[in-house]
Amino acid sequence: MDWPARIRVERQARDWDVHSMARRLREAAGDEPLPDHDSLVRYIRRWESGKVATMTERYRLLYGRIFSRDVRMLFDPSENNQERDPSQEGEDPTNRRDALKLGLAATLGQVLGEAADEALEFTRRANTSAVGRGTLDHLHTAVCDITGSYARRPPADLFPVARLYRRRVDQLIAGPHTLKEQRELFVYAGWLSETLAWLAHDLGDPLTGEAYAIDCFEHADQAGHDELCAWAADAMASIALHANQPARAVSAALRGLGRVPAGHPLAVRLHAQASRGHARLGNRDDFQDSYQQANDLWNALPARTPARPDGTDTGPLATYAMTTYTASSYLWLGDYEQARHHAERAVRSHEMTPAGQRSLSREAIAHLDLGIARAHLGALDEAIACGLRALGSPRIVASVYARAADLDAVLVAKYPGSSQAAEFHATLAATRVGTTS
Repeated sequence: MDWPARIRVERQARDWDVHSMARRLREAAGDEPLPDHDSLVRYIRRWESGKVATMTERYRLLYGRIFSRDVRMLFDPSENNQERDPSQEGEDPTNRRDALKLGLAATLGQVLGEAADEALEFTRRANTSAVGRGTLDHLHTAVCDITGSYARRPPADLFPVARLYRRRVDQLIAGPHTLKEQRELFVYAGWLSETLAWLAHDLGDPLTGEAYAIDCFEHADQAGHDELCAWAADAMASIALHANQPARAVSAALRGLGRVPAGHPLAVRLHAQASRGHARLGNRDDFQDSYQQANDLWNALPARTPARPDGTDTGPLATYAMTTYTASSYLWLGDYEQARHHAERAVRSHEMTPAGQRSLSREAIAHLDLGIARAHLGALDEAIACGLRALGSPRIVASVYARAADLDAVLVAKYPGSSQAAEFHATLAATRVGTTS
């Protein structure tokens, strides 16, 4: 019985089909890499058909291990026979050497044949994908729509949509795709997680917000996308600051500065993030250093600034940071004149921004910062007017409500018994987080 028949009989005696045999080959190989399941099944069928001259030593050893058989007895019993064939007595050694060379050549030919088949399989798998250009184009459109809708749609409505797409991208990452497609998928995952971080922050859940921001940074880092890493750090800094963790906000901002491209408006935001973290900690000198770096970069920005993938201009985002962030910083440092000055600049900046690009929640915070500064400076009526205008915003998120509560606390402390302060307090109590136009 030749070896193809022997290995077929051994398999059938155990009632294994070729798929079971392929699985046992993989188990017997342990950590040693083998071709995929379908390729192993093809190998088994070719070996058992007798269409190949021999089997490589690698697979012979695996077969011997699986069948608990001596490899020589399984594939070439004559090698274990101690009696020589009488017809070989007196054979010319040269003929035996030639025969050996032919046998080695046949074995090498089989090895090369299997290697070619494996290389073909490697190439096929490198191009195997369940993604495709159409899926990536759809994702690009969806991600741009979701991220571009952040400032316009209610957070409670947009969050489940963004989360659904984030899950879908994760499924695509876990499935078959090319290396190029993997990088694109990681970038889309990062942008979606960045948006989810801000949405969770707006809904008043800093823990979830930070988790998504960290996820964004990780996927961006894996994809080698430095700018996206910096956007993730920007979200981390804001979330930490509003969660009353200014030291973590400074750390996140500095982490982002290590990845932001040179001359990008995001560098202005990150320096401004660090400056308000220092201000919240009461470190005036560190605040001034970070603010000055942000201001220098801001003044050096070109007239045309880069946009995010959804088309959002990053220039106004830098301006917002330099005005509103600075106003908040001076409030924490107790310099109410400077706070008023920068808050007025912030309000004007928002009013000058085209309607389609205005952030209603950030504009509301600018009015509240101005109201707090004016309340401290003794202008009660003006402070109340700023507060009521902010609460009239069609987009009230958790950070807006928290800043309005800060204004309410100042009014109660500085103007006890005031009817205007009582009116503002009642309006705040009736305000719902998450509203929008």
